[in-house]
Amino acid sequence: MNERKSKILYSIIQDFIYTGEPVGSRTLSRKYNLGISSATIRNEMSDLEELGFLEQVHISSGRRPSNKGYRLYVDKLMKPKQISNEEKKYIESNLLNLDLFDFENILKSKLSLISKLTNLACVLKIPSVIENSIKSIEFIEISTYSILAVIITNEGIIRNNIIKLNRIIDHKSISVINKIINDHCISRRFEDIDLDLVWESVQCLNLDRNIFDQLILILRNLFMYDTEASYYFEGIDNILSYPEFNSIDKVRELVCFFNNINRFNGLLNCDCGNNIQIKIGEENSIEEAKNYSVVLGNCIRNGKVLGTIGIIGLTRMDYAKIVTMVKFLIDFINTNID
Repeated sequence: MNERKSKILYSIIQDFIYTGEPVGSRTLSRKYNLGISSATIRNEMSDLEELGFLEQVHISSGRRPSNKGYRLYVDKLMKPKQISNEEKKYIESNLLNLDLFDFENILKSKLSLISKLTNLACVLKIPSVIENSIKSIEFIEISTYSILAVIITNEGIIRNNIIKLNRIIDHKSISVINKIINDHCISRRFEDIDLDLVWESVQCLNLDRNIFDQLILILRNLFMYDTEASYYFEGIDNILSYPEFNSIDKVRELVCFFNNINRFNGLLNCDCGNNIQIKIGEENSIEEAKNYSVVLGNCIRNGKVLGTIGIIGLTRMDYAKIVTMVKFLIDFINTNID
């Protein structure tokens, strides 16, 4: 890959990203100031194809980038685009006062913003709550025989459920139970709590063991059975605006892809820490995503991943813009999490 080949590959990828049409030597000679003849361009394109950076759909057609070509472009050739001051102000004004108290819902509410800025599909992955540590647990009386259990984790996840009781618990007992349970639970994962020790402390209230077990069962269910990551989507229609989806079969494939939530766990695995990770075409772990690229970034607090944002689009997405945009978004979120 000498400098001339690099310039030709860069120009082909730039053109294909914006047009979606295979690129020929005449197009390159006419639109880009490469300083060489069409014949030389054709020879270089042929070499790039042999090297695996380009592919030709038909003998008579121009060439388009391969996944290997996109990877070289992203790693070596791409020139990141700057975010305008207007875009920065727009992002900052919409992402101010991020509250860890309800981080999951805050991020869910911002998905439409991220999708609008990137003009692609946006996916949010929230890890299973089972690994979260408890910040607070509160039982709230809502009627004579009903109590609302509210759990807040240190990672900003909120879970709640209504408990139906078969006997009345007075308000004072509820307050004492709240204090005792929190004394034993704060900053621990639910599976690490010694429930027998909690019960010994609660017995001073002369509380029915069945009532206590009801309360604990709800807490257990909120944690122990929440073992799968949660996924939220926005902007799938943005992808449908591409001409590649001019057939009903293509649209059906895309809709089925996004409806199969179980397939997204591997797709959105991001082990890049604070960096941006890009998975291109066949680098994705699931067959349905081989025609797409995914740009991933982690929302992190105190070294722990609170959520992963993934931008999904065709492999000919505008990487220079998307990567810069996602990096700015993720860095801003991670810097401003309360």
